[in-house]
Amino acid sequence: MTKVYKYYLIEDESKLELPAYIDQPEYVRNKSAGYSLQIVGWFMFMWLFMPVLTLFLWWFEGQTIYQQLVIQAQPNSPLSLINIVVMILSFIGLLLLWATYNWARFSGKDRRKTPVAVAVPQLASSFKVNTADIINMQQARNLTLYYNNKGFLEFFETNHQLKKRISA
Repeated sequence: MTKVYKYYLIEDESKLELPAYIDQPEYVRNKSAGYSLQIVGWFMFMWLFMPVLTLFLWWFEGQTIYQQLVIQAQPNSPLSLINIVVMILSFIGLLLLWATYNWARFSGKDRRKTPVAVAVPQLASSFKVNTADIINMQQARNLTLYYNNKGFLEFFETNHQLKKRISA
């Protein structure tokens, strides 16, 4: 059994419960002044509070890194500072080596091509409909396809009219 869902447009705007100021220009005066005030407010916020927040986070993270890597780490442990630096540098080297290989392999070659156009009979066979129906679907301005539970096309509507029922 196939379920068909229908969607309806609400034409009576009183059922939408919209606030009074929407779509009424007398409630929205001088938009440029409001936007300018908002931009000035954000700049003031960033100018005043972001440096303080940044300094606090740098201090907190610096204390944490110092505690973990310098005070608690043993010189021969796997998480020593020297081992971490060596791992980071080796990963950077591998990434640069891979990028160089890809650049040498693909530089100057445009391998992209336009896709091959699909013929109408091939498209009709993939949807399991006849070619006249595919031509009608291609020329329709509005098209709704209805599928069954197995994923096969059952029928379609063009321009809000039931056009053809397809037997699977």
